[in-house]
Amino acid sequence: MATQTLDSAAPEKQPSPIAMATPHLVLIGYGVTDTLQITVEAQRLLARYGSAYSLGLPANLAAFLKSQRVKVTDIASRMAPGRDYADSYLDIANFLIGRTAHERPVLFLSPGHPLVFNAIGRYLAMEGRRLELGVQVVPAVSPLDLIVGGIGLDVSTFGLQVFDATRLVARRMPISPLVPAILLHVDGFGRNAAPAAAAAPDLAPLANYLAGCYPANHPATVVTLSDRGMSVAAVALGALPQAAAQLQPGTHLFLDLVRPQQPTGNPA
Repeated sequence: MATQTLDSAAPEKQPSPIAMATPHLVLIGYGVTDTLQITVEAQRLLARYGSAYSLGLPANLAAFLKSQRVKVTDIASRMAPGRDYADSYLDIANFLIGRTAHERPVLFLSPGHPLVFNAIGRYLAMEGRRLELGVQVVPAVSPLDLIVGGIGLDVSTFGLQVFDATRLVARRMPISPLVPAILLHVDGFGRNAAPAAAAAPDLAPLANYLAGCYPANHPATVVTLSDRGMSVAAVALGALPQAAAQLQPGTHLFLDLVRPQQPTGNPA
């Protein structure tokens, strides 16, 4: 019986490429710390179809798209102050899905990766599959990528825990002090609706919950991501509630692992 080596095996016939039909929805991400970080693919799609929707755009990105003759419709008014976030997200997603009956594709712009820490993007992708709508995703760098890269975390060695700060406490989710952790959206901790005016969050419940796993003097890194870049500040975990008034939009928290205390003095 003849044997066949991998080198002599006949190559498997590959299916011929078929042009993808025009999707119903295209979810496009743009940069978080540099809003002009938008991929070539995204620029081509925007230029080709000439219109998109967004929840407000940074001024420099809005100016760039205007120069490219892309009409952007702002639907941020659907995020009314005092309205529950979940209701607003569903309303926005259903509006965009409804638009697919009148225009194709519907392009939606949002910061970062449309499917990473983006409730509207995830719902659109899931509902699109359920309704058998074509959904294309054109991502940008997510906030998680920026934090991991900016701080220089060695995720492959130490691992990483990622939580939404509000859900961590509300659901009493377990967190290990032996693995680095990132708590997202600390600036909006405890909020279920868009505030009518800027107000500092009450971080006492978060600090109290973390006190069950971390010492009060454990260093916490406050990470702020904005279109001006990434900034970091250190604060002791026990002093976190007092630092709440200084938090800016786009603020997250990094907790390094609790390292074992080095022995002091001379060995016996």
